[in-house]
Amino acid sequence: MAIPRQIIFDLDDTILDYSAPAERVWTELYPVYARKAGVPVERLQRAVEESRRWYWSDMDRFREGRLNLQQARRIFVRAGFEKLGLNNAALADAMADSFSREREIAVQPFDGAIEALEFLKADGATMVLLTNGEASIQRAKIVRFDLDRFFQAVLIESELGVGKPDPSAYQTALSSLSAAPEQIWMVGDDLEFDIRPAKGLGMRTAWIRDPVHIGERFADVTLPSIRLLIEYWKNSQ
Repeated sequence: MAIPRQIIFDLDDTILDYSAPAERVWTELYPVYARKAGVPVERLQRAVEESRRWYWSDMDRFREGRLNLQQARRIFVRAGFEKLGLNNAALADAMADSFSREREIAVQPFDGAIEALEFLKADGATMVLLTNGEASIQRAKIVRFDLDRFFQAVLIESELGVGKPDPSAYQTALSSLSAAPEQIWMVGDDLEFDIRPAKGLGMRTAWIRDPVHIGERFADVTLPSIRLLIEYWKNSQ
């Protein structure tokens, strides 16, 4: 199957390893703030994680929270403290803000991701970056890793006024490529935000996930990492 030479890329957990560092950062923060709050580490961890799951489980909160991550984290960490009877919003906010700061520091490109983008760009691919989230945070990562050089357009939810999986976000990306949907490949890690909406518009899809066999019936191709796009590209032209 030949790969279209126009590609829309997701950013977080596709090009950048965004989720895994989050768990490491929380694990480092729990003992620090449990000691400051005077509670057992396990109790603080359980309370904050329950509140975190509660917050992100609601689609309206999810949409609102990803546009103001610092405030979202303050809300659910405060809720976790309140579960424990801790009336200390300042300490809760300090924990949430520490996470926000340390998580962004911990983010790195996946192994081989930059090399894959360099190869595709050099081999004639036209690429657009389509990412949800708040522009200042997303653009800071784009600048930090010099990603802008790879993309014809960088489209960010808070600047567009709409995000994935809304079809209008995809329509903006399609317009920037000036190509029909069937001539464009969507590369992303999220089934509901990247793969299904792109397929619904007639685009070809590459689901970046591991293990790959789980995604076989949903996407045109499933790969365990963006690094393997190079070999797939070479074999499909």
